[in-house]
Amino acid sequence: MAKDRCKDENWYYSFLPYNISAGSTNALIPLFITEGLKGTVAQVGLISAATSLASVPGNILWGNLSDTTKKRAPFILIGFLGMALSLILMGFASGMGGYFVANFLFGIMGAAIAPVGTVLVLECFRKEEWAKRLGHFSRIGGMGWVLGLLLGTMWLLIFQSNGDSTPMRSLFILSGVLCLISVFLGWKYMPEPSRTVERKELHRLDLYKVPLFVHEKLRFMPQRLLYVVEMSSKNLKSRNFPKALKRYYVVIFLAFCGFLGFYVALPTYLIQYVGISDAQVMAVYLASAVVSTFTYVAAGRYVQNYGGRKVQSMAYVGRILIFPSFFLVTLLPLDLTSVFIVMCVLNGFSGLFWAMSAVASDSLVAKMSFNHFRSQSMGMFSSVKGISTIVGSITGGLVAQYLGYLALFILSSIFVIAALAMLVFTNVEKEPDDSEQPAIVVV
Repeated sequence: MAKDRCKDENWYYSFLPYNISAGSTNALIPLFITEGLKGTVAQVGLISAATSLASVPGNILWGNLSDTTKKRAPFILIGFLGMALSLILMGFASGMGGYFVANFLFGIMGAAIAPVGTVLVLECFRKEEWAKRLGHFSRIGGMGWVLGLLLGTMWLLIFQSNGDSTPMRSLFILSGVLCLISVFLGWKYMPEPSRTVERKELHRLDLYKVPLFVHEKLRFMPQRLLYVVEMSSKNLKSRNFPKALKRYYVVIFLAFCGFLGFYVALPTYLIQYVGISDAQVMAVYLASAVVSTFTYVAAGRYVQNYGGRKVQSMAYVGRILIFPSFFLVTLLPLDLTSVFIVMCVLNGFSGLFWAMSAVASDSLVAKMSFNHFRSQSMGMFSSVKGISTIVGSITGGLVAQYLGYLALFILSSIFVIAALAMLVFTNVEKEPDDSEQPAIVVV
């Protein structure tokens, strides 16, 4: 039976309710801190950082456990169930302490899905089919994410809060129920492949040719993990990573500090400073998700035709200009509806630049890695992004709280400027010399 389940893609849809849930709560989590629990933007940053902190070791733990036991489906079901529990706890949270615990649980349990789900797809099909099958799986995830944002927008539009947190709480509980539906669908339809894929085999996948719909989340990064850091002194030696790649990790760290610093405060800024409604905040995020979803395939072609550095540099320049623009537009003589429309347009362009950057960075890391250590290099890349979300979240919340939103948006651009400068002066397009590759010792 398990083998038959692997033959088609119908089981992909067990992930759909989970992705709808993730999309509907992305902007809701920071909004609830300030609007439901009457917290501060600094607390938004701290809770986001705590969730990221939980997800970084969680990704490593669940991924390595899955590899050790050679099981995939049980860990995904654990993740779905943990997500359901944490979202329902968020809906019932009456204070910041309970909400903090629920988000920390969210980070740990949600991480059980990311490093395992995509590998399950690869184990169900032949290597020749990986790009196509992974693209289909990712497309369902992207569709769920957009549907979730649409659900959140319509829910908060229909059930307007008027100072009451009930609509937000009920949306959390609804999202938890959606995750429970994924538990049931996964238990009933998800396969457990008879063969397993060693992560060292994944270097054969040309990442820029695969349309992976990876959406930018506030809570933790990264959203989709093919690779997990293998915690051993052999795998984490400095000589396993070429000099250019180590410099590129710094590029990514700086850029993601800027990204997270900006986005951790954006929902609160849109409501408390700009004055738009919580439903309109969801719509602003929906604009980014829709644009990025429909530009991933094109971004892959751009990387293939023009090179990862050029595409990523363009994406960074775009975000450097866009971040302060979210503040500058409020200085124009526009009514609130016009400002809302401009915010949607700006975040739509930000979604375009996210797609370009995400595809370019995956391909660049794969290109710069030593062949025999590509899995470790990609795992370290994922961990660097995770760590940068912690720093960016804390920085963003504190700067917005004590120095103001304009200072934060400028600082976010400065982080990305520093990343761009380092990217320009790093030879990221050159593949490492095989003679520099550490020898693999077989015991």
